[in-house]
Amino acid sequence: MRKVLILTLATLPLAAAGWYDDHRWKLDEKETIRRTFDAAGGSGARKLLVDTLHGFVHVTGVPGTRMQVTVEKHIYAESGEAMAEAKRDVKLDMSQQGNFLRLYEDGPFRTAHGTSYRGDRYYGYRVVWDCEVEAPYDTELALKTVNNGISVKKTTGDYDIHGLNGGIEMEDVEGSGVVSTLNGKVKVTFARNPSKATQFKTLNGSVDVYFQNGLNADLRFRKLNGGIYTDFEVTALPETVAGNTSGGKFVYRSNRSMSGRAGRGGPELSFDTLNGSIRLHYRTI
Repeated sequence: MRKVLILTLATLPLAAAGWYDDHRWKLDEKETIRRTFDAAGGSGARKLLVDTLHGFVHVTGVPGTRMQVTVEKHIYAESGEAMAEAKRDVKLDMSQQGNFLRLYEDGPFRTAHGTSYRGDRYYGYRVVWDCEVEAPYDTELALKTVNNGISVKKTTGDYDIHGLNGGIEMEDVEGSGVVSTLNGKVKVTFARNPSKATQFKTLNGSVDVYFQNGLNADLRFRKLNGGIYTDFEVTALPETVAGNTSGGKFVYRSNRSMSGRAGRGGPELSFDTLNGSIRLHYRTI
């Protein structure tokens, strides 16, 4: 395992840092961390866990066996004392067990029952971890962040992806799993259609999923405000309310819960949003 650490410190006004919110931080420090892990000789399938509170998570599939991690650490604080507390109390654990790489943020907001963040004003600081990871194509992903989005490109492994405030975008992916956020859009483009049950969920935002031609799946929809559109021919299942056609696409508008079958049927694909539209697209490129 090779470790490279690049450290840059600065005390800047918030506007210069490019972080915009309702909090005017007095101190601002940055650090860039780069590490490389080899997932060639360990036991079990390759797996990546990223679990942070603030900051985006970007994962890109690449050839080979190495996982290249680049983390931009950014600390905002109200005072020198708060800055010292942030450095002492909030850490990003990077550890490897076999082929399992773990990037886990630990801090005073972690409890035996999960994460309980009391807010920036309570702590007097905010620590942001912007994580970029290049991982072998077939890596299984478990990604979690609370504030800021998640993006995944060119991976073939299964996934369990959860956000809270921020969108999720996946491009040219394979595999099956869960894609869920609370506030933000969900957009997924498949290089190969899922072969197992897969969920796409947001509370406030749209769900756009691009499938390859020849989609064979059982479809489950839940929504409150917004329409459901599909480029694929869908056969209504008994509990599905009949739809109509608009602009060459099937449109379902009635109940919050409904079901349909694409092609011959197959794995259950579920789509869930409260405020936003659901669209199933035929990928043309």
